[in-house]
Amino acid sequence: MKRSILLVLINLFAVCAVQAEPAAERLMHATFKVFNAASTATGFLLRDTAPDAASTQVVLVTAKHAFERAKGDHVLLVCRVKDATNRWQRLDHKVMIREGSRDLWTGHPTQDIAVLRCTLPTNAVFEALPVEALAGEARARASGLSIGSPLFYCCFPHRIEANSAAFPLYRTGTVSGYPLFPAAHYPVVHFSGATFAGDSGAPVAVATPVAELPLAVIGLIVTRTQHKNHITSEDVTLTLKSDVSLGSFVHAAYILECLDRMRAKPAAQ
Repeated sequence: MKRSILLVLINLFAVCAVQAEPAAERLMHATFKVFNAASTATGFLLRDTAPDAASTQVVLVTAKHAFERAKGDHVLLVCRVKDATNRWQRLDHKVMIREGSRDLWTGHPTQDIAVLRCTLPTNAVFEALPVEALAGEARARASGLSIGSPLFYCCFPHRIEANSAAFPLYRTGTVSGYPLFPAAHYPVVHFSGATFAGDSGAPVAVATPVAELPLAVIGLIVTRTQHKNHITSEDVTLTLKSDVSLGSFVHAAYILECLDRMRAKPAAQ
């Protein structure tokens, strides 16, 4: 009897591992560092749904403040390629974000979200997630997303990369804020998980049992929470900041709204 229970548990864990691995890897291959000397963040890629879009034409999703604070007319999207020996290499790719005084990206009017159509190098290796991977409110509710739900995210804390090929770091957390819905009333949700500068714009996801699309992006990271301790003496006042392993994400429903705004923009003349 004990042996049978043990075998069932082993098989269950094996199935969970098989289901989790594709979800984690797909999110990792869709996540990239967005670099500028004045502003660095994390971003992820969606397929461009324009009927004439080539496979290298994608939509970059990130935090709006990353583009707002960036200096100059471009950011670097740190892409990844494979060399002749099949080894991973990094490739810094210039992505234009401004043309003179005109922003090329589209921002959400109330949330810290920006989207931008861009073209990647033909030799870049990446995953552009389908728009269906974004969990709007109805899908998020149907999935049972609530306080205590496990989640995972890929990002670049303090600009740190997993290796020389510029892969992001995979991390996990738990929804800790309540209530989550309706999203119109509660657009930003707290989660328990380590977050740092450089994580803004990172996709936050949950695993799903659907083989064709094993993850649902429930939002993107917008803030981290720090405790401020003020130390005052006769001669000086110091403020010490410490991270408390608490971040927040904005609902993916607002990413969908931002995409709609981008599509509705008139073409540049």
